[in-house]
Amino acid sequence: MHSSPKRFSFKKSFLLSVGLCLLSGCSVEIEEHGRRIGKDLLNKIVPGSTQKEQVLSILGTPSTENDFGNSAWFYIASNNRRTALFGDKLVSRSIIKIMFNDKNTVTKITTLTEKDQNSVEHNQEKTPTAGQEIGILQQLLGNIGRFNANSQSK
Repeated sequence: MHSSPKRFSFKKSFLLSVGLCLLSGCSVEIEEHGRRIGKDLLNKIVPGSTQKEQVLSILGTPSTENDFGNSAWFYIASNNRRTALFGDKLVSRSIIKIMFNDKNTVTKITTLTEKDQNSVEHNQEKTPTAGQEIGILQQLLGNIGRFNANSQSK
């Protein structure tokens, strides 16, 4: 007996291509933020003798600075894993805190990771506000007829 080859139908090829597109959307993507600073660069900074300008030339511009209290620079770097279905998830974080005294000399270097972070629970309560609670329709139609003829001529 002679059998004819089975043809690949349009419906099957369409479903296969849609399935492949959906699977490709599930790929894992690693996003890097900030700049990782190696131990070799950190070893060039000596507390008690390195000046702020030297830190700037060795490590570059900090991610953020302390605006109050003791002068401190922060170098922050993180890696996030991004997927289409589950969103972003922190993989690793590195924070280097460099503190300075009044003479712009390094006093302390601290390295923090994601294990050192504190979790903060958000308060779900709502703050009451003064005024009326009006609906969307009242907001949209509320100003009709309230315009003053004198204010339009200006």
